[in-house]
Amino acid sequence: MTIAIGAAIAIILATTGVSIGERRITKTSVKNLGINPELNSTFTMMAILGVALVESCAIYGLIVAFQILGAENITTATSVIVGLTIGIPAGIVGIVEGNIAKTALDAVLRNPDAKGKILTAMIVFIALIESCAIYSLIVAFKALG
Repeated sequence: MTIAIGAAIAIILATTGVSIGERRITKTSVKNLGINPELNSTFTMMAILGVALVESCAIYGLIVAFQILGAENITTATSVIVGLTIGIPAGIVGIVEGNIAKTALDAVLRNPDAKGKILTAMIVFIALIESCAIYSLIVAFKALG
C-alpha cells in the first residue's frame, strides 16, 4: 500500500510542527508560573487556549491522511504530493503559532495589567496565521479530487 507514504508524510510533518509549537507554549507557561505564581490561572488559561488553537494544524494533517488512505485510484506520487501539501505548511504554522502564544505568555509576565489586550492580540494573530494552513488544506482536498 504505497499510498500510505503520503498519509504518513501528512500526519508526521503536521504533528511534528504542532508538537514543537505546543512544547514552546507549555514550557513557557510553566517557566512563567515559577516566576509569578499569582498569575497561575492566566498562564494556565492562555496555555490551554494556545495549545487548542495550534492543535488544529495536526487535525488538518490527520484529515488529509485519512482522505489519502480512502482515495481510490490514487498514485503514490499524488499521495506524496498531497501529503507534502498539507504536512509542510501545517507543521510550519504549528511552530509559528506556538511562538506567538509563547510571546504572549512572556508579555503577560512583563505586564500583567495588559493580559486582556495581550490575549486578544494572541488570538487574532494565531487566527490570521491559521489561514495559511487552511489554504493548504483546501489545495490538498482539490488535489485529491
